[in-house]
Amino acid sequence: MYLKNLNSAKSKMNFLYLVAVLFILAFYSMWFFCVTTAISSQYAAALSVTSRNFLTYDSPIYGFKIQYPSDWEKIEFSGVEEGNRKIIVNFVSPLGGPSDTFREYFIIERGFVKMPTRSLDSSVNAYISSLKSLPNFKLIESNMLSPATNPTEKLVYSYNNPQVGVTMTMDTLIIKDDKLFLLSFNSDAATYNSYLPIIQKMLDSFSIR
Repeated sequence: MYLKNLNSAKSKMNFLYLVAVLFILAFYSMWFFCVTTAISSQYAAALSVTSRNFLTYDSPIYGFKIQYPSDWEKIEFSGVEEGNRKIIVNFVSPLGGPSDTFREYFIIERGFVKMPTRSLDSSVNAYISSLKSLPNFKLIESNMLSPATNPTEKLVYSYNNPQVGVTMTMDTLIIKDDKLFLLSFNSDAATYNSYLPIIQKMLDSFSIR
């Protein structure tokens, strides 16, 4: 009887050990799949930047130009304002597939810097204060960039969008004389990183006359 119980206990231990090993293997397989999928999607996005066509949007009225993907929809605005800034143009990505419910977009606005300081810091602080009203707002990054000419600040933050869930936003604020340009990229958090190569190319092409 003792040997029978001992063998039964060993069998149970072996079974539990086998289940634990299979669970660990399944976990690491899923982790490896997620990592490789993320890397592949970012690599594909990087390749798409070099292979896709870009058009140039030129605004003589507001004095800037920028390149954008030819398959993104361009929507121009007239007389529409947000936070004392005029909304000028919005570039909207195509849907990624039947299950895609959010079209990433890159919007450009222009306002004016308050006199007499024309300080980027004060403009950024006021802008961040306005963002804190967003649901579950989280500031992830705030960096002063050092371009050749115009003072520039980069903000990255997330918030809860009632329609699509967690949204990631990259805002670039640029001061030129008494003008403040806001370049804002908005994306579903799950696909944010895959769009960064395209957005970086758009930002690099942006120029103010």
